Amino acid sequence: MSTPDASGSAGADSESKSHPMALAVITTSGVFPNLDDYRRGYSTEVVRELLAAAALQLGLTNTADWVATVGNRPINEAETFAANDLYGIVEIEWHKREGGGGA
Repeated sequence: MSTPDASGSAGADSESKSHPMALAVITTSGVFPNLDDYRRGYSTEVVRELLAAAALQLGLTNTADWVATVGNRPINEAETFAANDLYGIVEIEWHKREGGGGA
């Protein structure tokens, strides 16, 4: 029989539970929701929904080739925060993919 650990999660079951989060999106055009606050969200929320709200508020267009990262790790925008193993306070850096220049 499988029992939850001290945090109350039981493996894959923790992805189905909704955990509150504090979220921010950092771009070269500004910070969403603003410099002084986080947006409340949930671990079951799809990352793309937060990015769409950020794009709207910051007036961003043509973000199709942008990449979202947390701690220099790319995240899957089509997945939930939980599926990306993100919980608690999350600051997403969102910008164009950096090209590899060279000589």
